[in-house]
Amino acid sequence: MANSAIIAAGAISGPLITLNFSGRTRLPFLLGLLAIGLVAILVANFLILRLAFKPIRELESTMSAVQPGLDEPRVHANFSDPDLRRIATVFNSMLDRLEHERHVSAQRVLQAQERERQRVARELHDQTGQALTHEIISLDLLLERTGDVKARQQLEAVKRTLEETLEEVHRMSQDLRPSVLDDLGLVPALRTLAKQPSGAQVALQVDGLRDRLPAPIETALYRIAQEALTNANKYAKASHVNIDLRFLDGHVRLRVRDDGVGFDPGSIPEREEPGRAGLGIFGMRERATLLRGTLEIHSAPLKGTEVVAKLPLEDNHVG
Repeated sequence: MANSAIIAAGAISGPLITLNFSGRTRLPFLLGLLAIGLVAILVANFLILRLAFKPIRELESTMSAVQPGLDEPRVHANFSDPDLRRIATVFNSMLDRLEHERHVSAQRVLQAQERERQRVARELHDQTGQALTHEIISLDLLLERTGDVKARQQLEAVKRTLEETLEEVHRMSQDLRPSVLDDLGLVPALRTLAKQPSGAQVALQVDGLRDRLPAPIETALYRIAQEALTNANKYAKASHVNIDLRFLDGHVRLRVRDDGVGFDPGSIPEREEPGRAGLGIFGMRERATLLRGTLEIHSAPLKGTEVVAKLPLEDNHVG
């Protein structure tokens, strides 16, 4: 329409110039009219096509922003062009499917890891632990039958080493997969975690939870609390740690706060970088995200650290 309007204006102006000007002065006006018409056509086409392709550029920028491991943006589908609306709708549907498949795959990976942890923990407890216990009992029998003082001292030293090894095996078994989490649930498992010897005094408060939670939620919250407590002892050098678990506004909220040295949360990148552990924050955030929850880190140098995880919870699990 714009090109037709410009051509029509030129078609009307051309005869008028021919009728009103003589032969010698007519040519410059006609050339000027032709130049003006060409420039007008180019400018009109440029502006109109730029406006027409703006939605495609928006689609391109949104597609470029999609990165694995981050929440993908969605394209608005209220374009005037029906073809662009279909493209945007199909693109958003594709992102929904990809996000769902990634969540399902990640959940399967985490479940497989937990099953493997459980298997190794049972083997350590049942096989290695029983073997060490058998050897300790055998040493006790030898000590009863040995009268030599030097030999008894050596046997007692070996026994102490085996007892320390047995205690370490039990600790490793509990760290891998505490049996109380499977048998009794999250709250008893957190109580056991709080009573484990560490460099900090750990206090646990629970409010609003009645029955067992779904296994994925219990596992995720336990691992988040375990990682936060490990960071408080290992990196923050905290002396006191408070673990608070409660139901709040349709969510179960876990808050772990310590009085350690703290750190700058802005120094942790949004995505995991090779060779950088990130104090386990990526693992905690991934566990919360896979269950449609959130994880927030509040910290500052010399002001302690607070880890807050919120996971959606059904009403029949609260009281």
